Amino acid sequence: MEMALHQLVVWVEKAFDQQETALGVFLDIEGAFNNTSYDSKCDVLFKHGVNYIIVWWIRATLEGHLAAANLHGYSKRVVVSRGCPQGGVLSPLLWCLVDDLIARLNGGGIYTQGYADDICLLAVGKFPNSIGPHTMGPSYCRDVV
Repeated sequence: MEMALHQLVVWVEKAFDQQETALGVFLDIEGAFNNTSYDSKCDVLFKHGVNYIIVWWIRATLEGHLAAANLHGYSKRVVVSRGCPQGGVLSPLLWCLVDDLIARLNGGGIYTQGYADDICLLAVGKFPNSIGPHTMGPSYCRDVV
């Protein structure tokens, strides 16, 4: 995370040194850790060349967890069928591997930096009205989303 922040600061400082304007948008993808399916995590691990045994072990550590809640004498238990544990050591890495949004955004002239489910988009230009997705053509935003 420190490296991601450092790289972002370098881009902004470079823009200021060149008397340019930097426009940043910061995003936090809601529910990223809770909603990613086990299958998508395993598929992307295979795609990145991770050994089958390691993929199997990661899936085994994620599957089969129970979530329980008690309120006024009532209790509910459910088997968790997707997501990663909040605060888990592997959770940010698994999300970064699954998320191809950053790779898709980087090709369009906007600097994109991310860590886990947090993303920053940074557009730099000489004049404020000359920066942003509108300079990349009408299909850019549609293609990314």
